[in-house]
Amino acid sequence: MIKIGVVDDEENARRVVLKYLERHCEDYQIVFEATEYQETVDLTLKHKPDLLFLDIHLLEGTGIEVAEELQGKTKAKIIFTTAYNEYAINALRLRAFDYLMKPLDTEEFIDSLIRVTDEIKKEKAQSSVQSTITITTLSGTQLIEKNTILYIKAEAAYCSIQLFNGKAITVSKPLKYIEQKVEHSPDYLKIHKSYIVNHEFVHALDRTTHEVVLKNGEKLPISRSNIKTVFGYFNPKND
Repeated sequence: MIKIGVVDDEENARRVVLKYLERHCEDYQIVFEATEYQETVDLTLKHKPDLLFLDIHLLEGTGIEVAEELQGKTKAKIIFTTAYNEYAINALRLRAFDYLMKPLDTEEFIDSLIRVTDEIKKEKAQSSVQSTITITTLSGTQLIEKNTILYIKAEAAYCSIQLFNGKAITVSKPLKYIEQKVEHSPDYLKIHKSYIVNHEFVHALDRTTHEVVLKNGEKLPISRSNIKTVFGYFNPKND
């Protein structure tokens, strides 16, 4: 299933994209429609679409600003849809998947859709293979599902992997060892020299104490050097 967000401040333009998807795309779900800059950013981080059809001119902002804000925070492919060609260079700079001019040409839309869905499917297949990490513990080698990791804590020359079920696994390696294994996963963020957290289990941020509040009630410190990055990353969770 490919999750799709459709963003345009004109309802008729969104309807055109939805009509084309209905006719030419299989196994997909529209997870949201949006018209505004901040709404788009928030809904993208909430619903985690695989693909965004993104207009350039939005209410209270632009699609270019949306793409800039989302860099490093989402794996969504972006296809810009616009009546203006002067933003193409910015779109390329932001590594947009494609840039389609309005009124949308059916053949161009289908070609772009086929290419982007093929790429998404390949990435999903690769991701499923990489959903576990292999680690060396004090008792031997273990496979751990990445989505069960709550956080990872440095403990001198060792580190501890805290799972959401309450269990902890001690690894006879420094934190850098685990950090390298999850560095390509957007679900993990280093919030402190001693902590890496899985953002799926973050409930809130405490702006007074500079701590991450997890869904199980635990609080983890945010280092001074990481405050701006962490609060910027998690901000939509705390609106």
